[in-house]
Amino acid sequence: MFDKRRLGRVRLDPDLSGLGPDAEGMEPAEFRDRLLRGTSAVKARLLDQSVLAGVGNLLADETLWQARISPKAPVRDLTRTDLDRLHRNLDRALERAIANGGVHTGEVIEHRHPGGHCPRCGTEMVHGTVGGRSTWWCPQEQV
Repeated sequence: MFDKRRLGRVRLDPDLSGLGPDAEGMEPAEFRDRLLRGTSAVKARLLDQSVLAGVGNLLADETLWQARISPKAPVRDLTRTDLDRLHRNLDRALERAIANGGVHTGEVIEHRHPGGHCPRCGTEMVHGTVGGRSTWWCPQEQV
């Protein structure tokens, strides 16, 4: 039987102690350092909320597409130039999402479906799984 007296003891605030710093406003050096602490694919690192908070699946796909980086690339294989380009494009994707009403407004998002094509080069988008998450990328540009 449900006891209404216990309802006041339910904690509704989420435990945020395991979250990394917010992706928005993160300095490039901290971004590089936090991503390079792991060895997994770059998309998995971006989605790991203990690495940096606030990056979801759509934002990660948009950012990686903008930066022309494969979501499957091991983070350890990325150069400093790659990581800085990724950071710049994450900042830009966040700014655009905020200005335009959400991450669903990104340039590549509407092309993330079977038969979808890269809006830059026209190559058919590829679907796969990275870090247990559905992922879309351009096989021509994100190598």
